[in-house]
Amino acid sequence: MAGAGISTSQLNDRLFLTEHPLQRSGARSISLLAERDDVDQVSSADLDRVAGQIVSDVVDAAVADKTDAAYDWWKILFAMYPNAKPTHAKRSRDRDDLTAEMTRYFAPDVAGPEKTSQAIRPCAFCGGATSVLWAKSTLPMFDTTKALNTLPPRLAGWPVCRPCRLAMWAMPYGASVTLGSATVLTCENAEVERRFTEVNLERSARIRQTGFSSLAANASPESVALLALEQHAVARPVAATLWSFKNDNQEPWLRVSETRIAVVTFLRALRGDGEADRGWWALRRHLTRRGPDRKIIQNGRDVLARALFASTNSRSDRILSHLSEQAGDLTKIPVSTIRAWRTLHALYLKEMHGVDAADLSPVTTLLTDWIMREKNPRGRFNEYCRAASRSHALQRLLMEASARLQLDGRNPADITKVAQPLLHGPQGYQWRGQLFFEVSAELVRRGAAIGKKSDDDETDAIETDGPLFGTDPADPDDEGA
Repeated sequence: MAGAGISTSQLNDRLFLTEHPLQRSGARSISLLAERDDVDQVSSADLDRVAGQIVSDVVDAAVADKTDAAYDWWKILFAMYPNAKPTHAKRSRDRDDLTAEMTRYFAPDVAGPEKTSQAIRPCAFCGGATSVLWAKSTLPMFDTTKALNTLPPRLAGWPVCRPCRLAMWAMPYGASVTLGSATVLTCENAEVERRFTEVNLERSARIRQTGFSSLAANASPESVALLALEQHAVARPVAATLWSFKNDNQEPWLRVSETRIAVVTFLRALRGDGEADRGWWALRRHLTRRGPDRKIIQNGRDVLARALFASTNSRSDRILSHLSEQAGDLTKIPVSTIRAWRTLHALYLKEMHGVDAADLSPVTTLLTDWIMREKNPRGRFNEYCRAASRSHALQRLLMEASARLQLDGRNPADITKVAQPLLHGPQGYQWRGQLFFEVSAELVRRGAAIGKKSDDDETDAIETDGPLFGTDPADPDDEGA
């Protein structure tokens, strides 16, 4: 019997873009697999073709030998749908049986008298009418079989229309997948979502053809997302959210990270500031690690991209942390890099936190005057470094420096206006981090022996005019570099 207000003649066969991140990613994947510009252009015939491809790919993966490339795609599907019959660990290896099962998953709702005994309900994702119920076994990111009472009351599953059923199985095609997890993106800018899906669609095709082991180093989902933002959201900055999940029938998990709108404005400002841009590339190279065989084991591009995507529960700023950590021993850092990092740190604080580094000018003058009064400035600079990140220790040092300059007949700079935010404000750690770079750069300007004179170990050939998060062979952190 049809649900109230819904008739069998209204059974949904249209693909919609919903707010659910997995359905949304799958819908984007379907539109690209169907070679359509947008989701609303996907026809019923397109859905049939995409369904045929998904069925074929799942069956090929399910019957593949463990040494075959297609077996890697089965591992991905197993992590997404561990209890579905075609992807179950104890699945049948009969191609005909698997094909029949997968075809049944995506069979259209049948209208007419033969279905009058079936209840017609709104799809859990798009609201379209459907008579099909899907339980945990065929949906990704649902509870394990040990979890009870997660279905709608008095129902054997969730109502899911055919287009949304296809979307939930097309999702891995456009997601950033590993052998155990998947990451999808949501964003107000359709081009950003589309570009993220396109990149991963190409990658998933290579996985199905040649397996994971044949893939070169690829950008992380954060890098791909930021490249898309850089390319498509500069005119109208937007935020983006990454949803990473795993459903392995043991301990499913979901992690959410997001960028602020200010990230796009920061990337735009970075492009317009040559000194800060050089600092960004230098930081990226310092964060890159290579193994004994010279292959990249940690890509600085991906480290910075992840740092710009903050966890929804995070209170720290990892970009500032990375800058602070890399500047730990300035004797190993070229003076040009010190200046570039000072500019980068200041630009980041301005765009992301609304902090104006110019306010630190009197404190910078006070400390550098005090340090340079010594014949060997390195001793006092080391004393400052030990106190630089600690508010109480820095306060004592500033008092001593001011008193020393006063006793020496100098006129110490007045720091009363900036003392409160620097030493006791909620953004104090940000101010103190910037002060460190300001003092270091000013000492370099005055001729103090701070930092390396030579830039020989820095790669001057870094191409700063390319994408900040590019993944092309010209990428200086590419494996072939």
